[in-house]
Amino acid sequence: MKVTIIGAGGNIGQRITKEAASRNHELRLITSKDKSFFELDNADLQTADIFDTNALAEKLKGSDVVISAYAPPHSDTDQIIKATKSLVEASKKANVRLIAVDGAGSLKIGENQVLVDSPDFPADYKAIAISHQKALENIYQKESELNWTNVSPSAYIFEGERTNQFRVGGDYLLANEKGESSISMEDFAVGILNEVDDSKYNKKRFTIGY
Repeated sequence: MKVTIIGAGGNIGQRITKEAASRNHELRLITSKDKSFFELDNADLQTADIFDTNALAEKLKGSDVVISAYAPPHSDTDQIIKATKSLVEASKKANVRLIAVDGAGSLKIGENQVLVDSPDFPADYKAIAISHQKALENIYQKESELNWTNVSPSAYIFEGERTNQFRVGGDYLLANEKGESSISMEDFAVGILNEVDDSKYNKKRFTIGY
């Protein structure tokens, strides 16, 4: 399968790239980061302006699926909204499926409450969580034409190991019997590539956690 990964040089993007390569997908990697870490002989490495919709669409053409791990700057988290609009339109122009990494803040912890609204939610991550929530609710969930999928990590995502032992859920935060909600970046990538292969959450959001 031809897979384009946007933000392939980021922390999560690197894990997605490694997992996709291990499954022998044909990769096009879009990143502004140093490319030396990839060590992939057959990957197509490119740069792209995510806000230039027409140019981005040209980069996406020919792919079976696009995975976006784009992360906005901390100083202007609402850039994820602008980037999402461009990604959606470019994906439609290129006639390609889009899987986008979301945040955990919009996951439900009760019938009428989401994680970002809980009193213990870290203040440092509130702005990015709200921006991701806006992108999900105002763009993806109102998009009927594009075959999109949003994927949220658990509350705590960390550099760890690929165990291939995790759960998948819908709109509710996943937590263990102690109330802990976590997932390694490595297993998060496994779950995303499983969705590439299985297509269980078309036009839906899902989450991955232990």
